[in-house]
Amino acid sequence: MTEDARPTFGIVGGGFTGTMLAVHLIEQSGVPVRIFLFDRAAAFGSGVAYSTPNDKHLLNVRVGNMSAYDSRPEHFIKWLEGCPQAEGAKPRGPFVSRGLYGQYLRSTLSACLAAHPASSMIGVDAEVTSLRAGATSVELHTADGARHTVDRAALCVGNFPPALPVKPQTRDGAEDRYIANPWSGGLSRIQKDDDVVLVGTGLTMVDVVLDLHSRGHRGTITAVSRRGFMPLPHRDVGPYQAFLTPDALPKTVSALVRVVRREVEAAAAQGVDWRGVLDSMRPQTQALWRGLSIAERRRFLRHVRPYWEVHRHRVAQPVAAEIEELRRAGKLVVTAGRLQDGTLGADGVSMTVKARGGESLQRVEGGWLVNCSGPQLDYDRIRDPLIRCLFDTGLARPDSLSLGLDLGDDYRLINKEGVASDVLFALGPPIRGNLWETTAVPDIRKQCEAVARHLAAVAG
Repeated sequence: MTEDARPTFGIVGGGFTGTMLAVHLIEQSGVPVRIFLFDRAAAFGSGVAYSTPNDKHLLNVRVGNMSAYDSRPEHFIKWLEGCPQAEGAKPRGPFVSRGLYGQYLRSTLSACLAAHPASSMIGVDAEVTSLRAGATSVELHTADGARHTVDRAALCVGNFPPALPVKPQTRDGAEDRYIANPWSGGLSRIQKDDDVVLVGTGLTMVDVVLDLHSRGHRGTITAVSRRGFMPLPHRDVGPYQAFLTPDALPKTVSALVRVVRREVEAAAAQGVDWRGVLDSMRPQTQALWRGLSIAERRRFLRHVRPYWEVHRHRVAQPVAAEIEELRRAGKLVVTAGRLQDGTLGADGVSMTVKARGGESLQRVEGGWLVNCSGPQLDYDRIRDPLIRCLFDTGLARPDSLSLGLDLGDDYRLINKEGVASDVLFALGPPIRGNLWETTAVPDIRKQCEAVARHLAAVAG
């Protein structure tokens, strides 16, 4: 126990995961608690994803599925209907802006603290760079030299910035023309008539294109990815009857693909869109992943993952319509091919792309290079100081696929000897290798409730 008589917890990451873990912990604990919530960007209650002020950045999930509480599915809808903070919001169909959702999360946190005045949450505007873990406590070290001792710590660090698939040769001034992290504020340096090259054609690319367009950008945007896949739009589809039997799930990727394709064909014959079929799989997705061997999981990542993600993670229809309009107008050009090499200097970027399915080479040029290739998933390559500290000290180890941190029961970190920690926990994107589907609100809110329940029991 720390100097304060109350049980004390540290939560690293102030986005949805960290915020709702704090809320559930306060609400479920039978005694007052003290929580340190660490966030390097001071985005307490919203994180990077829900801090955007751009109204064109819409949620990728319908409002009816975005309650912060798994047990209270109407919570967000009721907030939208009755909270003054939502006045003036402009919902676009069943989707609202991510910035508005950030307001909802901050409001939820504030309401929780007001209802439990004996508990407290201390926001720490600093990056946790290392930690030390004992048998009954954790000491968290921040970049400003401070140290905070807590009884238990949970890592809710979200996604890590992307890494370029090919590193271009750099010349003097290259750093001024390369935006490694689109959320770092660097997009504001791009002038309206500048041509831009984006690496990646997924959800991050969509956000960047919308951001530039809302600023009045007139130059050509060229987006490059290996397959040229772009996020598909949501459509209104009714519920589809589950077709996977929980006790007889496919054990190989090929079997899974056959079953899904057969079901999509059967649904189409009934006039049912494929989206209904994929949505009906959601309750079984984590069980499907856990039922695959490591070799089969690798096979999924190598052959199926791009197709799964483009169909599974969709965008709001208004977003898809705007992106398509920009493509028709020639303002957005999507190129499918593998990056070979390139140069980056004070004047911009020139990349060589080998066309998909052929041998022809194409030069793609622009004044700026923006990395939109998605979150870094190889934890062997992540240079984040806290992750490196955990691995170097043996307090944690990568999962068998290096997609994230290895995990035991109750979301406890497993150290290099294979022993589950009593004081360190992780949830959200860093445990992707264990569950696969662990990035969306409907998945993470369940984790928050489960981890809070365990920690609350420890608190007494």
